[in-house]
Amino acid sequence: MTEEKQTSGYDGRIDAGENKGRCIIVGAGDFFGMPFQPAEEDYVIAADAGYENLKAVGIVPDLVVGDFDSMEVEGVKGVTGPVKDLDIFADAEKAEYIHHLQRIELDGVETRVIDPIKNDPDMLACVRIGMERGFRSFHLIGGTGKRIDHSIANLQILGFLAQQGMHGYLYAEHQLVRAIRNESVCFPKEMQGYFSALSLSDECHGVTERGFKYIVTDVTLSNMMPTGLSNEFVGTEAEISVKDGTLLLIYDWK
Repeated sequence: MTEEKQTSGYDGRIDAGENKGRCIIVGAGDFFGMPFQPAEEDYVIAADAGYENLKAVGIVPDLVVGDFDSMEVEGVKGVTGPVKDLDIFADAEKAEYIHHLQRIELDGVETRVIDPIKNDPDMLACVRIGMERGFRSFHLIGGTGKRIDHSIANLQILGFLAQQGMHGYLYAEHQLVRAIRNESVCFPKEMQGYFSALSLSDECHGVTERGFKYIVTDVTLSNMMPTGLSNEFVGTEAEISVKDGTLLLIYDWK
């Protein structure tokens, strides 16, 4: 069971796991500043033009990754190979391409260039690299807004992380999104605002919500219906659980 920490002094450390660091990935979407300052043990990756967002707040990433279709980089032409037929499932599991990326430096920062003719979005490539480095907690910033297709893709990345038994968090301006799979999450009584639980998998079975304004007991949610929208924290400890399925949790965090 994971306990969500939420106080006025919130610093982004909302995992109760044993991992010592977070993989923080900053994309090129709407950017409202950093929700917390990276710690020494954290690993910061700029996804393509997310590098510009980090520069705006004076943070130097540990790694820059992208196809650079949204940011000009000297020595990178944008298309690194011929147009080709793609089998969208061919590399979905092993993703061997991340071991063969062109390596350059951008402003002295280690940078890896992805062929833009690809299956994975830059954000997922960053996640895969973070997973290889042993991180289990992923915080996606600048991953919503400008393009709704990218926003939806980042929600799917949360589901991918949950399927791998890892924790992923997607930050919007005032809300935080995470995905859970076959597990329970507890929230302290200090939590305030709205809370929604929406099915990411076809169905989520055995969904139960306790300690919220509306009590839900052992229901099935479908990703074809928005049932689960707009519950509320009421100043008591709260818990949500799902027996079978991947569930998106969306709640106010500031």
